[in-house]
Amino acid sequence: MKRCLFWKWELLIIIFDVINSSMQIKYEFEFEDESIYSDCSDVPPEARNINGLFDMTNLKRIMNQEGIALSGNMTSVFNAQPSDRIEVTANLLYFDRGIWLPTTLNMIVKDFCKVMYDKKQLWYEAWSSHIRNKEAIEDHCIKVYGTLFLMETYTVDLFFGSGMPLFSGRHTLRIRIFAYDQSGKKRPHDVCYEIKGKFYKI
Repeated sequence: MKRCLFWKWELLIIIFDVINSSMQIKYEFEFEDESIYSDCSDVPPEARNINGLFDMTNLKRIMNQEGIALSGNMTSVFNAQPSDRIEVTANLLYFDRGIWLPTTLNMIVKDFCKVMYDKKQLWYEAWSSHIRNKEAIEDHCIKVYGTLFLMETYTVDLFFGSGMPLFSGRHTLRIRIFAYDQSGKKRPHDVCYEIKGKFYKI
């Protein structure tokens, strides 16, 4: 009886996953410009932009017909320690009548370093899967100052699946990154940056 019940539950889970996946609307994100990253608005003055996370002096970004071609390397400069927990939040906003308005699409990752190379995560195909020296720096994550990320030459693609249609027009993905020490105290100089562009149905 228990075995029969187990298989019924397993079948329900599989059916739910298939239905949920088939109901999702798939989008591709078209970046607004080749710089990719822009500063956040309405954040505390001590928050830093993308340059507070990485030194990207040697990272090349060139927009072409396929998207943005990226190559080179970046160096971690985040204000964190190897024992810290890194928390990441992401909020999707859309532009309407001159202001950025929130949507219901939000994400919080309590321990980013545990899932940085997880293939199921949104950033894996767009970023971490293209790190050439992953094995050498896997334990460093983004919290060891001076860690060099050697990037493949590739075209940045950002795909997104949603159970509800998105508003047409400009969107921005606002990302905030925080470091917490072992006592749970947040370190100063968290990072906030935005990625602006438009979504297109696939």
